[in-house]
Amino acid sequence: MAATEEAKVPPKAEAQPFTPLPIASLPMRTVAFLLDCIVVTGLVMFFFAIGFGQAALRYDDPPNSALLLGAAITAAAFFPVTPLLFAFLWAWRSQSLGMMAVGVIVTTRSGYRISHTRALFRAVLWLLSIVPLCAGMFALFFDPERRALHDRLAGTVVREFR
Repeated sequence: MAATEEAKVPPKAEAQPFTPLPIASLPMRTVAFLLDCIVVTGLVMFFFAIGFGQAALRYDDPPNSALLLGAAITAAAFFPVTPLLFAFLWAWRSQSLGMMAVGVIVTTRSGYRISHTRALFRAVLWLLSIVPLCAGMFALFFDPERRALHDRLAGTVVREFR
């Protein structure tokens, strides 16, 4: 009787091999990057309006100190907000707004969603990758997985989602 009960139990299913999504092409990543730049420019304009709005309302011709204060407010608000915005979106949906528009996602090299820590790390590295004349982006042209410097250091890959 024990032998027949053992025979009824199906064998353990072996883990299915994971088939990752295809790597995103350079044109798709470029369009997503440009759309993200538009979003970031909108944020800068928003912070610029907040920073310079007070000076514009008080003076017909604002003094230099008001202009410097507005620039300081813009920079102080922009630099922490931008990486946090992208890290939040990458951890939440694996996509920034530009990536949502073109249909690409950020995953780990094995194809899984990235953690909050990895998303924040990638966001900070992304800023460092584009600040010196987009020097960190040159690896996109030579890497078979189209990984930029920030992708290599964060252990991420950008893949097509559609």
